[in-house]
Amino acid sequence: MPRSTPYTRFRTTLDAVMKKLNLSAAEKKLFSEPQHIHKAEITIKRDDGSKAAFPAFRVQFNNARGPYKGGIRFHPAADIEEVKALAALMALKTAVVNIPFGGSKGGVQMNPKELSRRELQEVSRAYIRAFLKVVGPDIDVPAPDVNTTPEIMAWMRDEFEKQTKSYSPAFITGKPLSYGGSLGRDTATARGGFYLIQELIDRAALDPQELKVAIQGFGNAGATMAHFLHNAGFTIVALSDSQGGIYSPEGIDPVRVEKYKRKTGAVAGEYCTGSVCDIKKMKMDGVQHITNEELLEISCDILIPAALDNVITEKNARKIKAKHILELANGPTTPEADQILEKRGIQVIPDILANAGGVTVSYFEWVQGRSGEQWTADRVDHELKRIMLDAYKAVRRQAYREKMSYRHAAFAVSIKRILDAMRARGWVIS
Repeated sequence: MPRSTPYTRFRTTLDAVMKKLNLSAAEKKLFSEPQHIHKAEITIKRDDGSKAAFPAFRVQFNNARGPYKGGIRFHPAADIEEVKALAALMALKTAVVNIPFGGSKGGVQMNPKELSRRELQEVSRAYIRAFLKVVGPDIDVPAPDVNTTPEIMAWMRDEFEKQTKSYSPAFITGKPLSYGGSLGRDTATARGGFYLIQELIDRAALDPQELKVAIQGFGNAGATMAHFLHNAGFTIVALSDSQGGIYSPEGIDPVRVEKYKRKTGAVAGEYCTGSVCDIKKMKMDGVQHITNEELLEISCDILIPAALDNVITEKNARKIKAKHILELANGPTTPEADQILEKRGIQVIPDILANAGGVTVSYFEWVQGRSGEQWTADRVDHELKRIMLDAYKAVRRQAYREKMSYRHAAFAVSIKRILDAMRARGWVIS
């Protein structure tokens, strides 16, 4: 049996949807592999004078609908299989929200926490030099991803402009506001997902004050989503980070959690130091310490995986009690788990739709970089909401017409749009 990887899991879903769409062999072949896989080894001089080398990748999956678009992650697990899967998902993600981009992804396989700030800048600049010929505002537009920041995007833009002797504010997105960034980019992923939750409960005539939410992951997207939902009247019953989390059926204030996380470095920091918890204080506040695995299985109306991939599997899918799952993380649910959840009537809003707010506002930043215009926060929010709701309606329509899950429907909408662009360009010869 072949090893399960992020890419094989993506292909399982892709193949199932292409079969439902009755694509020809020629059409299927266009989606079978990325158009380009670029590899390099980045070598830098460490602060102690020694040299260090890191594998680096840029995978360009499809550009039928526009320049490739995708983040760059610095992570020990950023191998070629992971980067391929993320590039493929990005191609579908840009298509499902109908913005004029293709899909790509980049990675440097290393632990950035082991590098100094100077060494990190060296890696960032070396990455651009390594892939200089295959990136650019009209070719492939990078962005931040895991362990990369607006500051790193600024270093990369500066290196690109030095190497090309150009002024290129549209070369990269996710930049600091002072260096060509867009208002609203820092909250875009969560805000896009929040608009979908609002639409979901409005259609079902549900009251936010009667709904309980659990969020796995308290990074930028998860924490921002927790604030949006809390302010809208939802009850947040569970939150977690990599060290575990807390559960309270009466509700958790994310502002308080954020305050203690800043102070202690952990979501459970108000109550626990490492694995040692103040049981008396937890009982008094009606709080329990839980693992990330336990969070997925608690009783709630909406479950939001906002951290790692591959966390909802065939082993725990039958134990999930949520009525709805909104995937802010990339690839949190395996294909096997998807089948179980669908049979159980649990609605999953898939990652390629749910977390597409980030790439949508990246598109706005690219437009602003090309035009020299700075959009207001209100304009960013208005356009983001319009695009996210249009995408939701297209997916919902496909799901109901063809009796598909929302994930299969989102894939189908994307595949059709990419194929339409390919046909227009004369790439599809049946």
